[in-house]
Amino acid sequence: MKIAHISDFHLRHHLPGTSTIPRRLSRHMPDLISQAVDRIRRESPDLVVVTGDLVDHPFYGMHDAELIALSEKDLRLVRECFAPLTCPVAFLYGNHDHPEAFHRVYGDLPADFHVAGHRVLLFFDDEVDANFPQRMGAQRERFIAAMNDDDASPQIHLQHYLVTPQRTGGYPHAYREAGSIKKALLADSRVRLVLSGHYHKGDSLFREGHVHIANAPAFGEPPHPFRIYDLSGTGIDQHEFEMRSSAVQRRRAVFLDRDGTLSPAPAYRTGPDAFSLLPGAAEALAKLKRAGYALVVVSNQTAVGQGYVTTETVGAVNDRMAALLELSGVELDGVYCRYGSQNAVVPEHRTDRPETKPSPAMLYAAAEDLDLELSGSLMVGDRKTDIDAGRNAGCRASILVKTGSGPEALAKMRPGHADFVAGDLADATAWILENG
Repeated sequence: MKIAHISDFHLRHHLPGTSTIPRRLSRHMPDLISQAVDRIRRESPDLVVVTGDLVDHPFYGMHDAELIALSEKDLRLVRECFAPLTCPVAFLYGNHDHPEAFHRVYGDLPADFHVAGHRVLLFFDDEVDANFPQRMGAQRERFIAAMNDDDASPQIHLQHYLVTPQRTGGYPHAYREAGSIKKALLADSRVRLVLSGHYHKGDSLFREGHVHIANAPAFGEPPHPFRIYDLSGTGIDQHEFEMRSSAVQRRRAVFLDRDGTLSPAPAYRTGPDAFSLLPGAAEALAKLKRAGYALVVVSNQTAVGQGYVTTETVGAVNDRMAALLELSGVELDGVYCRYGSQNAVVPEHRTDRPETKPSPAMLYAAAEDLDLELSGSLMVGDRKTDIDAGRNAGCRASILVKTGSGPEALAKMRPGHADFVAGDLADATAWILENG
């Protein structure tokens, strides 16, 4: 038996914006998933397993009817990507999927079926208190029944969350009652393979007792991996594939500050309703996009560390920005935010080495994730910290715009510190296009 295993796409296509964790390349997923499906098809698997977080439904919009409808469209898009396969495909939802929307799209598929002499069992579990997942209600009843019935077929168990290993500290990826679930699996000689997603670093195939266990790495993050498991006799072999080529052509980018450069005023303390675009900003970005530049927003959002808002509020503002840009046919390639500072009141964001501008950390991260050539890229912003971030990253040029805090920044900067001073983003765009 041969099984393909792929997980954690965090796709957004109809949903606006991107994941709040920018390394999850939400808007690149449709093409990458289709490429992966084509590669998987050539392996001729007997079963394909997709262990959750198919889309990246924003947590702030779990009860928003409009976002739920868009999420459902994205879930249908994922299913369409797998349509070329002729073997069964087992889909699970994760904590970033909307459960009701998922069941409307995938509810016709079986959660208990046989393939290639094996019984495949899917468990649809949820996070409860403090982000701990737990197997409850009907799912627990199904699990107990499967452990006690008379079907002698070897079993493959699928779930989004981890049965093992249990890690201490940080985000709880494993079930609250993981020890109990693991004990039951190890006590049943029919259980052969247990597959999960959720833990983005993944765990390579390992064995406890007679049970093989693997937790897939996130496909949504570079280098976009998926796995093939070959089951023969009592053994299982794992093969990992990556969709990113080491010989990829690197693109030039225009890095953009958000508040004061794209928008007239910061919305970080008031939320998405207060966000708007500066006149001409969308049209300027459209010109840059047509010229082949990747568009990446890099924004200091220390209000999170200072306790004014959460990262979800920042994400909601960024999604509003993306939705407004989409009205002009503009799609951003990435949005990177940093929240920490030395005087942060939220402990996890207090740091002596902040990655906010003028640090080039956000630009470096985007270059790695999106295959960008920093030496051919440009930085545009309304503060000296923007100019310095571009210089520190080795960008070809850094441009100050006289919108937002631009006039105050210009008055304090020495002549020539910025490579060009533009009236606004449209003016900056004209300079970029003229100077190649």
